[in-house]
Amino acid sequence: MKRPVPFLPPGESGWRILSADMASTQVSGERSFGLRAGAEEFPLMVVISIIYPCNFGCPNCPYTDSNSDLRKFYHAHDGDLLPQALWNKMADECGPYQAWMRCTGGGEPMLHPRMVEMIEYAKGKGARVWLNTNGSMFGPLPKQRRKLERLIAAGIDLIEFSMDAGDAETYAKVRPPHGGPPRNPAEWWKGQVANVQAALELRRELRGTTRVVVSIIQQEAVAATLQAAVDFWLKTVGVDEVITRKFLSWDDNTVIPLGRSLDPHLYRDLPSERKEPCVWPFERLNVDTLGRVALCGQDISFRTAKLFPNINDVSIKDVWHGETFSQYRRLHLAGRGAEAWPCRGCSAWLAGIRDWEHGWLKVLKTSGRHLKDVMRKDLGVEVQIYEPPA
Repeated sequence: MKRPVPFLPPGESGWRILSADMASTQVSGERSFGLRAGAEEFPLMVVISIIYPCNFGCPNCPYTDSNSDLRKFYHAHDGDLLPQALWNKMADECGPYQAWMRCTGGGEPMLHPRMVEMIEYAKGKGARVWLNTNGSMFGPLPKQRRKLERLIAAGIDLIEFSMDAGDAETYAKVRPPHGGPPRNPAEWWKGQVANVQAALELRRELRGTTRVVVSIIQQEAVAATLQAAVDFWLKTVGVDEVITRKFLSWDDNTVIPLGRSLDPHLYRDLPSERKEPCVWPFERLNVDTLGRVALCGQDISFRTAKLFPNINDVSIKDVWHGETFSQYRRLHLAGRGAEAWPCRGCSAWLAGIRDWEHGWLKVLKTSGRHLKDVMRKDLGVEVQIYEPPA
């Protein structure tokens, strides 16, 4: 019999022992839950904190100094940047499974001096790569454009430009540079739009298969302009998809109030429990610059890292099949996820944001269809891209 796994919620002096005999799947009505198709051996996605410093000062970013001390923590622990050796180790493991390596974290990934080389390495190993970026490092200088060109030439699978707006005035408010508002909001906006347009043009020139998408957080500041912003990026610029993400506060990891959400009802009267399991432990794994593993992306402080071995020391596959993940999955499949820390205090899960129908797989489907249509109409070519199962 496997050894039971201890779970230690903050503020409690004792250990909570969870039984190891829970069912591996749950049926709720006509729906069944379990590991995502393709994640039986290895996570579909490894979400990687690439860097913590940033050149932007977004007011609703959980890593902005006024919202948390996370950047200070990583700087004090020599964790500003992900070591290239750790990236290569993970790429070597992700490649054979064609798993996604999602480049994100507490800062701008393209500030990492080795980011281009690291992505080229991962693509050479067979991994799929999703880059989250503010786009600022892709222009206007030729050497910056060259980085973008190299990524598309390498076959990076998706570039997500975090824009949060469709006009200069709103963009200056929600995406200001680090240190204060832009001196010239119109020029600040124009330059960022040009970088997205450059990605589309380079894809066309190289006949690449990189999905180019934009994301917008549903926050109060975009209440009057959200639909116009979506239309701008889809119809005027021509990106493959616009992701409108639900607003998150990241709970007690930050001091961001839930009231900044565009939807005033999203977090109102949250239930104390939820029977449907959270999807994240069934498809993805999170790693920070120190090699620590977190249970999920809501735990941006990596407080659950004490429950897992470090990726510098063990394989991703070993962690994925380890007792800790298995125990959490069993609790969620049994409808008892709210008994576990930190799940019981997760506003995103309790509000229904972490569901099984939406999210990144849907983005891949819609953006993929648009990409294929554009390449067919504009260049007369049929391209082969990864498309998730129906």
